[in-house]
Amino acid sequence: MQERPDGELLRRLRTTAGRTLADLADAAHVGVRTLSDIERGVARRPQRATIEAIAAALGVTSAERDALLSIGRARPSTEASAPDVVGDFTGRDRELGRVLDRLRGAHAGAVIVSGGPGVGKSTFAAEALRVRGVPWIHVDLGGQTAAPLSALDVLRRLVSLATDGTEEAPVIFDAAAARWRELSADHRHAVLLDDAGSEAQVRPVVDAAGPGVPVIVTSRSPLAGLDAGLRLQVEPMPRADGLALLERIVPDAASEPALAAVAEHCAGIPLALRIAGSRIAARTDDVDGFLGAMRAEEQRLGALRHGDRSVEAAFAVSYERLPSVTAQVFRSLAVIDGTSFDARTGGAPLGLDDVTAEDALEELVDLGLVEPRGGNRYHVHDLLRAFGADRIDAEDGTGASRALRERLHRSVLSLLDRAARRFAPETARRDQADPEFADPAAAKRWITGEVDHWWAAFRAAVSGGLHGDVIRTATGLEWFSNLWPAWGHWYELFGDAVDAAHAADDRASAVRLLGLQTWAALMERGDRTGALELATRGLTDARAADDDAVSASAEYHVAWAHLALRQPDLALPHIDAAIDGNTRTGDDAALVQCRSMAGAALHLLGRHAEAIASFRAVLRDLERVGEGDPGAVFTRVVALEEIAKSANALGRWDEARDAADAGFGAASALSWDTGAARALRQRAEALLGSGEADGARRDAERGIALVDADRADAQAAVVLGELRALLERIDGRAP
Repeated sequence: MQERPDGELLRRLRTTAGRTLADLADAAHVGVRTLSDIERGVARRPQRATIEAIAAALGVTSAERDALLSIGRARPSTEASAPDVVGDFTGRDRELGRVLDRLRGAHAGAVIVSGGPGVGKSTFAAEALRVRGVPWIHVDLGGQTAAPLSALDVLRRLVSLATDGTEEAPVIFDAAAARWRELSADHRHAVLLDDAGSEAQVRPVVDAAGPGVPVIVTSRSPLAGLDAGLRLQVEPMPRADGLALLERIVPDAASEPALAAVAEHCAGIPLALRIAGSRIAARTDDVDGFLGAMRAEEQRLGALRHGDRSVEAAFAVSYERLPSVTAQVFRSLAVIDGTSFDARTGGAPLGLDDVTAEDALEELVDLGLVEPRGGNRYHVHDLLRAFGADRIDAEDGTGASRALRERLHRSVLSLLDRAARRFAPETARRDQADPEFADPAAAKRWITGEVDHWWAAFRAAVSGGLHGDVIRTATGLEWFSNLWPAWGHWYELFGDAVDAAHAADDRASAVRLLGLQTWAALMERGDRTGALELATRGLTDARAADDDAVSASAEYHVAWAHLALRQPDLALPHIDAAIDGNTRTGDDAALVQCRSMAGAALHLLGRHAEAIASFRAVLRDLERVGEGDPGAVFTRVVALEEIAKSANALGRWDEARDAADAGFGAASALSWDTGAARALRQRAEALLGSGEADGARRDAERGIALVDADRADAQAAVVLGELRALLERIDGRAP
């Protein structure tokens, strides 16, 4: 969390223009200290109006103006959810000293920072880690949201952050805890677990943290059931410190007597102090005017509220002076799921375009009503979210929240559909014209990065009985799910969709979705018996439907489940039935999949030459599909792996190595790490068979590194075990 060098741009432009700090400050009508703070990186996120004024005074080009406006508004993805380390942190010296003393020790147990809403727990924790000078990662646990993270989700996010997003975290709790224990021991990142709602969310992280790994947990609760090395209660700021913070935010008003009264009315709550200071600094209110408005709001709110009315008055004064569209955006943010969001999601409840939404959000950031997060994302404090929800009810009517949330969910699910279509065989090439998701990597980043939002929207569709939306969303994710098997919720998603299809009396969709749930049972859970039960249910439904295509799909999945159970003799009749059905319907793509499965059955039966011939025919069929079809690429990788596997069994080492080489290249191009590792497994076997033990060892070790230890989706676990066993054979440790 080092200071960013954004301010260097402003310094360079100022010195190139031959301006001193005082000259530019006078021309832009901003304070000298404000300019200095921006140049030194202390002003982490300067106000847009301030930057606009500086750009105008310097007479910069359009490109330079845009670069100036980006100051502080982007950070690497590993810090995307972290709170800013503020440059004007004030007070808390005694508490900070206690935490720092603890962080310098052996770190037995976590540091628990608790306190009421708005007292600055997260800012305090971030400041402690900044002063300590250690690298740190942050997870917002969403303890005050409708869907707080589970302990498994916390561990998985830590694994992803600690590996810069390059590693798929395990989906099994014990494996995720083990992987996090390894990473924390290797990297010794400090950890900030923000807004914990319960001990259960954080206990596995605290237990897994080794010596020298600081863990700070913030929570409204003291989390008395958690073993803590230090438990600290953060109180509202003393009057003097509150005034000092305001003076740092608005130094030009430090001499005005009314500023002390504003600090008094903010009740020592840093959130309220920052909002008040931001409003005054924005030059839309002088100190006396803001104080008068705040007193009037307190009188109005006093009849309804008591304990926190001064804090709410600070919110209300800033809110009442917002332009109409900005006020609408602020209110609508109360319905957004997840702990952070981008401008597109921020504008979705109102149906705003991205530019309008971002302008409104940046204005709200300038006034302290929205918090900036890295990666051009935003966060709303739960107190402000509650305030916004109240304003929706008061100004827009009791049904408005529901309408806003429904519009948000429709928008998110529509975007998900567009992104997922990039991976579907029948639409992949056509949808390359979609400028936002023309690149599969961009589509994957959106699906994985916005999962909190679309998963919440999907679950809302399930609970709301929107069967068509549920079926469409789940079906659309069929091909993408292969690229993200370690997400951990595919079984649940496809199961919900099966239920929706049955409720809608859509037997064809139910059969297809049972096939997808069968895939999830195998690939996500490793439950082969459960997969066969699901596939058999699908076959029963399909036979009742009396539809060749539906029946062929069900037969295919039953065959797949039997193959997973190493029962090729039971699989073959179902494969033949699937081939017959797809032949009658003329579904060439499905026939390719069936022939691929037939080859796998032949391999398991030891009929390796026949298996190779079958998979060579599959490759010829795939040539007609073309390179733009992701489904065809998956099938090609599998076919090449199976050819290599059967060739190895026959001792045809060169043939096996050539097939594995081609499979590795295809899987790598698709960013399918498990597929690439499987290809390396077969190439290593071929090299070992031909006497090249060193090359075999390199391939086995490379495959292990590619999958990574303790990654726990079922297919990855299998190949990892095979690679380790092969390495033992190579090193002579096993027969």
